[in-house]
Amino acid sequence: MLTLNISTQPAKTSITTTRADMGLTTTRPQLRIDTEPATVEISQPKGELEIDWEAFRASYGKKTNIRLARDNADLGRQTAFNTIARVAQEGDRLMNAEVSGEYPIPALAAEVNTQLPPEVIWARLEPPVIRYTAHQPTFKPTPGRLTIDVIPGKVNMDFRPATVDIRMVQYPSIKMWVTDNSVDISA
Repeated sequence: MLTLNISTQPAKTSITTTRADMGLTTTRPQLRIDTEPATVEISQPKGELEIDWEAFRASYGKKTNIRLARDNADLGRQTAFNTIARVAQEGDRLMNAEVSGEYPIPALAAEVNTQLPPEVIWARLEPPVIRYTAHQPTFKPTPGRLTIDVIPGKVNMDFRPATVDIRMVQYPSIKMWVTDNSVDISA
C-alpha cells in the first residue's frame, strides 16, 4: 500500500518592538530685575565774603591815600583859619596895649610857651562793613533705573518613534512523499 506522508512546517516570525519615547527637557523661565536707585547731587558754590576795613582803620588813624589827602586838606584849611584868627587877635592886643596899660609882649610869650596838659579824647571805632553774598545750591538729579530681562523657558522634545521589526525566522513549508508499505506490520 502506498502511504502519502505530509509534513508541514508552520511559518515562524520574530517580532521585536521598541516603545515610542518622548524625551522632554525643560529650562525654567527666568526674570532678572536690576535696579539702580535715583540720586541727587547737591553742590553749594562758595559764598563771597567781603570785609571793608576802611572805616574801621580810618577811625584809629590809618587812612587810605585819598581819604588822608582829603583830611589833610581840611586840617590845613582849618589851621590856616585858626592862625589868621590868632594873628588878628594878637594884633588887636598889641594895638590896645597903650589903652589898657598892660605889656602884651611878655603875656603873648608866656601864652606861647605855656604847655597845656594833654587832652584824652575818647573816640568811637567804626565797625568794619561786612557783606556776604551766598550763591544758590545746584541740584543735579539722576533718575533711578529699572531693568527687567525676561528669559523665556524652553521645552526641548526628543521624540523617538516606536519600531516594529518583523523578521521571518522560518518560512512555511509542506513536504509530501509517498512510501510504499508492502509489508503490513500492523496485523
